[in-house]
Amino acid sequence: MRCRVISLLPVLIGLPLLAGCATNAIQLENAGTVQARGREAVLATTAYFDAIELRRREAAAALVASDPSCLPATPLRIQVPTAPNAPPAPLCLASEPPALGYTVFEIDIGSSPRAVLEPRVALIVAIGGYADALAAILDAPKTDVSAEITAFADQADRLARFTNFVAGTDLPNVNAAVASEQGQSVVALIAFANDLAREARQTRNVRALVVERGAVVDRTLASLFVQVTTWGRGAVRNADDLYGNALFRTYLRNRTSLSADQREQLATRVFAAREAAKQGPVRAAEVADAIDLTAKAQAGLRDALAGRLSPQQRRAAARLNIDRITRALGLIASIANPA
Repeated sequence: MRCRVISLLPVLIGLPLLAGCATNAIQLENAGTVQARGREAVLATTAYFDAIELRRREAAAALVASDPSCLPATPLRIQVPTAPNAPPAPLCLASEPPALGYTVFEIDIGSSPRAVLEPRVALIVAIGGYADALAAILDAPKTDVSAEITAFADQADRLARFTNFVAGTDLPNVNAAVASEQGQSVVALIAFANDLAREARQTRNVRALVVERGAVVDRTLASLFVQVTTWGRGAVRNADDLYGNALFRTYLRNRTSLSADQREQLATRVFAAREAAKQGPVRAAEVADAIDLTAKAQAGLRDALAGRLSPQQRRAAARLNIDRITRALGLIASIANPA
């Protein structure tokens, strides 16, 4: 519709035309917001992961170098004292049992936030684009959303390259039943996205598929939320704690033979590792919050598509849930920034 009111038209006809122009202006203002936020989230988290990978490689080397019993191999078997009066013992073990007063802790030096969070961030961004398409259908039921749906299917297909993620085995410390549910739901999500893409130009068919099978998105996000929350409480902090402790051991053992500059550099790394131990769970919590917002948004949009709503109610539902999605993507982007 061209946004022009002809002066000869009666006022009562001109007012709806003006309202239509305002609606189009809002659509144009919001167009691409979710895609832009998604790109920002991906770029921000990529930079964060790159910085974390470098720091963790350095910390892993320090962990191995902190005790002659350790070799540059993964996983490492670390023995940790269970009592304050445990006698001194080597830090690393091969296959032998732990010393008296110690327990064994296995650490995978190769495991990192990138391995865990990257596929989950990619999935949130993909579902953000899907929710954007649903909001567009709500706002204008005959809108062509084929580009958004096709992009969603393409992004979902790319998740298959994270094979451990799809199999539900990339978080071995999380309950196996939840991991199994993740594998099944991610495969079902990819199939759902591909079926949507085949119907992308038929808005009515897209809407029917979403109402009929869209709950698969709920199941996927629910399992991710449990996993990220559990991982954030435990594994993400444990690894950084171990690195910080290993650096501290190195400092204690070598401080008399190091120069003041060398001690300062090592102390800086100790503080950085301990700060990372605090920030890891914070970052995981931000991802969990983003998952929760994304889940609410896409479920709300699906319910609105299934209901009998007035145009005003549809637009309100679309705006509410697009706001949730943009906030979710903002949370994802924020993990790259200092807390």
